[in-house]
Amino acid sequence: MSEKVLENKRRSLFRIIVISTAAIVFVPILYSGIYLSAFWNPYGKFYNVPVAFVNLDKPIVKNGKRYNIGKDIENNLRKNNSIGWKFVSLNEAKKGVNGTSYYAAVIIPEDFSQKISAAAGGNLTRPILLYEANKGKNFVFAQVSERAAESIKAEIASSIQEQTVKALASSLYDVKNSLLTASNGANALQNGTEKLLTGSRQLSTGLTAAANGANQLQNGLKQASAGEAQLSTGIDSLTNGLNQFKNGLTQNAGSLTQLVNGANAVSNGVSTIASVANNANVSQNLASAANGIVQIKTALSQAASILASSSDPQSIAQAQGILNGLINTINTNNLEGNLRTAAGNARILTSSLNQLSTVAKQVAAGTNTLSSTLATNQKNAVSGINQLIDGANKLKSGSQGLTNGLNTATQNTGSLASGLTSLNTGASDLTNGISAANSGATKLKDGLSSGYTTMSSNLKFSVENISSFVTNPLTLSDVSINSVPYYGQGLAPYFISLSLWLGAMLMNLIISLTKLSKIIEYKFFKTYTGVFLVGSALVMLQSVILSFVLVNALGLSPSNLALFYLENMFISVVFFSIMYGVSYAIGIIGTPIIFILFILQLASSGGTFPIETAPSFFRAISPFFPMTYTVEGLRMIISGINASRLTQITIFLIIFMLIFLLGGFIINRTFKGLKTIKAEDD
Repeated sequence: MSEKVLENKRRSLFRIIVISTAAIVFVPILYSGIYLSAFWNPYGKFYNVPVAFVNLDKPIVKNGKRYNIGKDIENNLRKNNSIGWKFVSLNEAKKGVNGTSYYAAVIIPEDFSQKISAAAGGNLTRPILLYEANKGKNFVFAQVSERAAESIKAEIASSIQEQTVKALASSLYDVKNSLLTASNGANALQNGTEKLLTGSRQLSTGLTAAANGANQLQNGLKQASAGEAQLSTGIDSLTNGLNQFKNGLTQNAGSLTQLVNGANAVSNGVSTIASVANNANVSQNLASAANGIVQIKTALSQAASILASSSDPQSIAQAQGILNGLINTINTNNLEGNLRTAAGNARILTSSLNQLSTVAKQVAAGTNTLSSTLATNQKNAVSGINQLIDGANKLKSGSQGLTNGLNTATQNTGSLASGLTSLNTGASDLTNGISAANSGATKLKDGLSSGYTTMSSNLKFSVENISSFVTNPLTLSDVSINSVPYYGQGLAPYFISLSLWLGAMLMNLIISLTKLSKIIEYKFFKTYTGVFLVGSALVMLQSVILSFVLVNALGLSPSNLALFYLENMFISVVFFSIMYGVSYAIGIIGTPIIFILFILQLASSGGTFPIETAPSFFRAISPFFPMTYTVEGLRMIISGINASRLTQITIFLIIFMLIFLLGGFIINRTFKGLKTIKAEDD
C-alpha cells in the first residue's frame, strides 16, 4: 500500500476520532440535559393529567342543617388546577380508568353526607371516600393522585373535626353551667341538711321529753284509774243518798199535811181557849194550852229538822226561817211559862190568850203558805232528784267506760312510751345519718364549687376558637435548609454524576482507540501524563458545557455558581482518572469493567431514594464507589454547603483518583517489565 493511501486513511481516521470526540463532549448534556429538561418540574404540570371525579352523594337535611358534602368538594375541585379534574359519571370514570382516558378516579358515594351528618350527631360511622387508580399506567402519578385523595380526605376530616369539636365544646359549656347549677343546688341541699340536722336534734330532744311525758302520763293514768274507781264508789253512794232523800221527801209530804192540820187545830184551839178564857176556868185551860204549846214546839222542831234536809235551798231557807221564827217567838215570849203563869194570874190571861190566838192564826197562815211552797218545792225536788238519779246512773255508765278507757289508755301509753323510746333511738340514728349526709353535702358543695371554679378558670376559649384550634392545632413553620424548588433540580446531582461518568467513559474509550491506531505521533500524547492531561481537559470541557446548559437553559440555581462549575470539572477529572488508570493497567478490556462499575453505582449511590431504602448489598458497597460522594457533594453545592463535609468528600475523591492513577501506572509498568524479562529470556 502506497504512503499516500496510508496518509489518507490516517487523516480519515483522525477526522472520525475528532468528530467522535466532539460528539462525546456533548454526551453528558444530551443525557442529563434532555432527561432533566423533560422532568424538570413535572409536579407543576399535573394540571394536564386527567383524573376523574364522580359525585354520587345525595344531600340530606338533619336538625335543620343541610349537608351536601359531595357538592362542596366538587365546587372546591373545580377551582383547583393542580390536577386535571374531569367531572364525569361513574360508568365513564370506570371505563376511563380501565382504558386510557383517566389515570385515576375519586368517587364520592351516595351516603357520604348522611354518614357525616350522623358523625356530627355522635354516631361515629366513618364515611368512605373511594379512590381508584390505574397504577400500572404511571406509578409515580398514581402516588401523586393518591396524595390528592388523601388531601381531600384530610379536608373532609377537618370539617368533621370542626363540627365534632364544636359539639364537644358546647357540651363542655353545658357541663360548666350544669356544674354551677349543681353547685347552687348542693349549697341549697347543704343548707337543707343543716336545718334538717338541727330539726333532727330538736326532734330527738322532743322525743326524749315525749318519752318521759308518756311515762308520766302512764303513771297519771294509773292514778286516774284508781281515782275513777273511788269516783264510781262515790257515785253509788250518791245514788243511794238521792233515793233516800227522795223517799224522805215523799214521807215529808204527809208530815206537812199533819203540820198544816196541827197548825189549824192550834189556831182553832187557841181561839177557843181565848173565847173560853174570857168566860171561865181560864187557869185550867191555860195549863192545857201550855201543854199544847209544848207539842207545837216539838212539831215545829221536827218540821225544821225535816226542812233542813230539803234540796231547795231558797224555799227551805224561807220555810226554815218562818219555823225558826215561830220557835224563837215561842221561846222568846215564853208562852209556856206565861201560860202557866197566866193560869195563876187571871188578870192578864185574857190579853195573853188574845195574843196567842193572833200568833196561832199567823202560824196557821204561815204553815199553809209553807205547806204550799214545800209541796211545790218537793215536787220540783223529786223531779230534780229523779234527774240526778238518771245522771248518776249515766255517770256510773260513763265512769265504767272511763275506767275501761283509762285501763286501755294506760296500756297504750306504755306502748307509746316504749315506741317513743325506740323512736328516740331511731331519731338519734337519724341525727347521726343526717350529720353524715350534711358532711357529704358539704363536701359535694365544696367539690362542685371547686369543679366549677376550675372549669371556669380553664374553660377560657370560645366554641369557634377551640374548634378552629383542634381542627388545625399545629402551624408548620418550614425552616428547612437547602431548599430544592424543582423535581429536576433534586435529581440533577444524580444525573450530572451519571452523565459525567458516561462522558468520561466514552472519552477514555476514544483516547484508548486513538493510542492503539497510532494516528497521533506527538510524543506528548504518547506519555502517561500527556494522555491524562489531554483526557482531563476534554472531560472538563464536557462538564463546563453541561453546567452552562443546566444553569442557563434549565434554570438550575446552585448555591455557589463558581463552585458548581469547579466541582463538575473536578468530578470529570476524578471519573476520567479512574477509567484511565483501569485502561492503562489492563488495556481496552477495562471498558466492560468500567461499565459494570457504572451499573453498580446506579443502585448504590443513593441518587433517587435514600441509600437506607436500598437492599443491604448496595448499602454495603455504597461507601466504596466514587459516585456516592459526587452525588452528595453536588447536592450540597446546589442546595446548601456543609464545608466540613464537602472537604471530606473532596478528600475521598482525590484518594479515588490517586489510587486508580498510581495503581494503573504501577500495574502497567510491572506487566511491561515482566514481558521484557520474558522476551530477553527467550
